[in-house]
Amino acid sequence: MADGAPTLGYGGRTPGTAVLLSLLIPAASAFCGTFVSVGDDAPTNSGSYVSVVQQAGLTTLTMANDIHGNVGDFAMVIPVPSVLPEESIHVVDPAVFDHLIGYSAARLVSYDCEDFEVDTADYADSGADGGGGEEDTATVVEAQYVVGEYNVVILSSTESSSLVSWLQGNGYTVPSASADLLAEYIAGGSYFLAAQVRADAGVVDGDRLSPLQLIYADTGGSLPIRLGTLNSPGAQDLTIFGATDLGAGQLAIANYPQSTIETDCMLPTDTNFGEYVDGLIDAALPTTGEAHWITEYAWDNGNCDPCTPDGTLTETDLASMGFTPDYHYGYAYTFTRLHIRYTPEQATQDLVLYAGASTGSKQLRYIEYNPLLEDRFPVCGQGYVDDPGSCDDTAGTRDSGSDDVWTPTGARPECGCGAGSAGAGLLWLAVVGGLTSRRRRAR
Repeated sequence: MADGAPTLGYGGRTPGTAVLLSLLIPAASAFCGTFVSVGDDAPTNSGSYVSVVQQAGLTTLTMANDIHGNVGDFAMVIPVPSVLPEESIHVVDPAVFDHLIGYSAARLVSYDCEDFEVDTADYADSGADGGGGEEDTATVVEAQYVVGEYNVVILSSTESSSLVSWLQGNGYTVPSASADLLAEYIAGGSYFLAAQVRADAGVVDGDRLSPLQLIYADTGGSLPIRLGTLNSPGAQDLTIFGATDLGAGQLAIANYPQSTIETDCMLPTDTNFGEYVDGLIDAALPTTGEAHWITEYAWDNGNCDPCTPDGTLTETDLASMGFTPDYHYGYAYTFTRLHIRYTPEQATQDLVLYAGASTGSKQLRYIEYNPLLEDRFPVCGQGYVDDPGSCDDTAGTRDSGSDDVWTPTGARPECGCGAGSAGAGLLWLAVVGGLTSRRRRAR
């Protein structure tokens, strides 16, 4: 891994934390997570990963976040559409999410002329007795479970002030601005799932929390983000993974503008790959004006070009996301990775997600500079050079009589290699993952 590439992971130490969700979330009924606390200071959340998949009227939501603060004080409140049964709440192996991050990460590769010879395309006893006060009946504990290292309680409420009082009366520190936003979700018919790390779970600061997964009936497509901004340290990054049936199109965000960034170009000599990609993403995701989003990866059936050292997606990955492929057609799915950054002022609307935005492949791929490929790839930030070098000008790089296997100058094709293969002659150089607004790098 190249210098400056961050360690993939999430928990108490690394800001590029993974959160995985499977299936689309209904309007005012699912949520990236706002943090509340049993201590003096609520932890903050600067970066989250989610995966969103929708199939057969079910939503599977799996969440993990980076935590800055006492992990033992970690808790979150998530609007949900109904009282979820215990069997619909799970924890998921974090390693699966590492794989998704690594598989879809930005990549720097090196190509030589030979690569183009043939072009191929127990909720704790904390007073949870049904309300924040003996006479307050507006907030009710509908269910409580122990799931992995979490105590989980599901609440209903008719008044946001009552809900805030319940949380505060049971030892949670709730941001003062939460009542107004909670009222909107109550008006939309939401219940509220509150999850907190159990005191007896053995979790210590720096430990990695298991992603929490919820499964429920849903036909909508909204991902509420505004409540999460109440714990924002400034700008927050959200990466969304999605799997859709092949032919349904890539996952996209309908109600915020999309940015694009330059890819498939050669890095100028002496350019730091990680810093360069960070700069492109920073420019594409401004923290003033409207919040924007980008597609960082989109490919059918787990393919890649080239594949990272993490390889391609597996049946375990798909199952962990809550996605069931149509095996009659050989998996038949499209995987998408989206990235949006927003400040509390920019998060004016919850995200509206939909499938069907586009087809085709997308990746953050960059090429180590090779003068002989100047007629095939532009130089990042500069474009195609005048009087470009070419593999055609290099003697001995192809067999005599093989002119017809070379793509003519000006065609500028993408290099092709299939899933699970980096292709002959390809040199893997680096992977960048967990790109967030706070890029502290492991060294």
